[in-house]
This record gives sequence, structure tokens and C-alpha cells, in this order.
Amino acid sequence: MSLNKAVIVMAAGAGTRFKSNRSKLLHDFAGKPVIKHLADSLTRLKDTQIIFVVSYQKEDVISTIGDKHNFVFVEQKTLDGTAGAVRAAIPHIDKRVKKVAVIPGDTPTVPVHLLEDILEDRSSVCVVGTTLDVPCGFGRIKTTDGKLVGIIEETDISEIDRKIKLVNTSIYSFDRAFLEEGISKISLNKKKKEFYLTDIVSLAVGSKKTTKCFEFDKSELVLGPNDRTGLLLSSKKEWLRRAVKKIEEGVSIISPETVYMDEYTAIGKDVEIYPNNFITGNSLIEDGVVILEGCRINNSKIGSGSIVGPYVFIDGADIGTNNKVGPFSYVRPGTKTADKVKIGGFVETKKAVVGHGSKIPHLSYVGDAFIGSNVNVGCGVITCNYDGFNKHVTEIGDNAFIGSDCQLVAPIKISKDSYVAAGTTVTKEVPSEALAISRTPQKNIEGYVKKIRARKPKK
Repeated sequence: MSLNKAVIVMAAGAGTRFKSNRSKLLHDFAGKPVIKHLADSLTRLKDTQIIFVVSYQKEDVISTIGDKHNFVFVEQKTLDGTAGAVRAAIPHIDKRVKKVAVIPGDTPTVPVHLLEDILEDRSSVCVVGTTLDVPCGFGRIKTTDGKLVGIIEETDISEIDRKIKLVNTSIYSFDRAFLEEGISKISLNKKKKEFYLTDIVSLAVGSKKTTKCFEFDKSELVLGPNDRTGLLLSSKKEWLRRAVKKIEEGVSIISPETVYMDEYTAIGKDVEIYPNNFITGNSLIEDGVVILEGCRINNSKIGSGSIVGPYVFIDGADIGTNNKVGPFSYVRPGTKTADKVKIGGFVETKKAVVGHGSKIPHLSYVGDAFIGSNVNVGCGVITCNYDGFNKHVTEIGDNAFIGSDCQLVAPIKISKDSYVAAGTTVTKEVPSEALAISRTPQKNIEGYVKKIRARKPKK
């Protein structure tokens, strides 16, 4: 890899306005931590070194980002401002790098193409700005005759400059040589007792270096949230953007404001999604699936033509074609179904492999089981798979019929074409075409009710 560019991510701060014991960067943004969104995006930059400057809760931040992409992590031991963060990173920049971008760690939606553009810019300093109708809370970018002359921090702004609507996004690119020269000349801000990276702009102007303001019109993509309310609103916009994109690709979503999908979720054509659904992880929803209201599908595949819901949780499962799952079902990891399977109301499955046309209609637990084709599992059936120490497997052959309220004590095998009578506790193998029954013989006591009622005084 020929490294000629670098990106420094400022990920050291706590985000005090979040009023949280966790770093701002670890809070969830549309399904993933803020910093994880950004890190995943940065991996798409080619020939670019990525350096994260960390400090507050650094172990958690580094763990969340992950180390699969040769990221460089640098600790800012003294939290002395944005210029201090860049100063800590400079010694770790690869010697081949000529252009350096600096971005905040709390900008999860910053477009990769924007970073590519500013890394190709030939100015000594390039600042990304965006226009806000209400710019309160942001530093202002000051220009003269269209040229960048300085950045004014919100705390230092005059009444005249307060009217400026072009704000600083804290996204920059620098000529490396000038960055290394300029960073050493930045003075301590006496009010905040910090070194501001923004001061490098005035240094560049004073040195007659080329400066540029790159105006970006989609402010919501380049301004990180300042507090929990801002994060919530940004997340909702991102969730909605994904839902609208799926609609444009051929998915019917009744209420896109209430459907939440992770960015890598794949959904086929003519899928119908009702309100209040979460589809997360690397889920795949094939063509023609219907997802009724109130479902959560995580890291799962739903085969074409299947109907899910309402109020179903499917996690780590592989659901076949033309299945019916729900309502109120819990399909746990390791569940795999063939086509035309039914997992009905209040059924829980775990590591269950279910064959073609089999039905588990209601109120059952099926775990660590292999179920053949065309099997009927009656109401209230339990596979007793755990003995207190180990999990054991239940095998049910093709065309078997399991009556209601049965306990299948694993390890157990119920052969094909066999029957298990309602209320039976199965503890040994059931042969093919046999009936297993373990009921206590019924006894009727004549006149019992009359006698028992005679003992009770009338109210």
C-alpha cells in the first residue's frame, strides 16, 4: 500500500453535555456506536493512514473501533485542546504522507467522498464549512472577498461576527509540512486554557499560505450531535434515510418513520414491512416476505414468501421459504427451517433444525432438536434438553405426530411415522410406526363431587 494521505480522528473527549458516564463516542447512533460508524466509513479510503487520538475511556473506545484495519491509536495524555490532539498524532504519521485531514470522532455520517475531496485539495489549509440558519453553538468561519481569513470560536465571538451563518464543522485538511510547522506556533487560549486548532488558519493567512473554505450544503452529515437530543434527532434522520432508500429499491414500508434497519441489511423486492420493526445486523430478507408489526429480526435470513409476526423476535436464524412465524414467537440462534414450516404463537426454538412442512403451532419449547419433514408438534410440547450440566439432542423423524403436553427427555429419538400420545413423558426411543404413551390409567370416583360439597358450609 502506498500511503500518501492520513486522517487524524479526534476521539479523546468525554462529551460532557451528554451527562453520561460513558464517552459520547460510545453512545448508539442508528444501531452502532458513534465512533464505530465513523471507523467503518474510513476503511473505504484508499492509500490512507487512519490515526485515532484517544484518552477518555480509551480502552472501551479502542475495543469498539476494533483493530482489523491497521488503525493507529495514539493517547492524548493531557487534554489540552484540539491542537494538542493533533500534536500528539503528528509523530505517528507515516513518513510518506503529504496530506493530512483532521475530523471529529463524533461525525458518524461524514461522507467518504467529502474526505476524498479535501485530501486532494492543494491548499495549505482547507476548512469544511456549512451554513446554518441558527448558527448558535458553533464557531464561525470568517471570509473577506470570498477568501478564508479565520475561524472564531463561539466563546470568543463578537456581536458583529455572531451574525455570520457559515459555521466550522471542525473538518480540515492540511499540507503536512505546514501542519507540522504551524502546530508548534499555536499559543494557549487564556480563557479556556487550551490550544485551538482553529488558530492555525490565522497563522496560514499571516504566512501568506493558500487557504480555502470548502462549503458543504448538507449540514446534517458533517455536524456531530452536541447532546443526547441532537443524537436522537440525527439517528432518526439516518433511520428514515435508510427506510426511504429501501422504498426506492422496491420495498413497501407502511410507516418508514417507525422501521429501523441497519445499514448493511439486505431486503429484496416486494417485501412488505408494517410499523414498529427493527431489522438489524447482517440480516437478509428475501423477495415477497411480509413482516407484520412489532418484530425484531437480527442477523437472520428470512426466505422468500414467508410471513413473520406480529411481535416476533428472530435472532441468528435461517428461516426457509414460505414459512409462517408468529405471533409472539422467539426464534433463537441456530434455528434453521426448510420451506413451508410453521412456528406459531408463543413458541420458542433454539438450535432447532426443522424439516419441510413441519408445524410447531403454539406454546412449545424446541431446543437442540432435529425435526424431520411433515412433523406435527402439538401444543405445550417441551424438549427437555438440559440435565443441569449438559445439553442433549432430540431427534424426531419424518411424519411423526407429537400430541399436546408432551415432554421429550433428551437425549431421545422418535422415529419416523411414530405417534406420541398427549400427556406423555418420553424417556426412551420410540420405534417407527409405534405409539408412545405413558399416562397413568384414568380412574373415575362416582359420587365424589356430592360428598366433597357436603363437607363445605354454605355461604
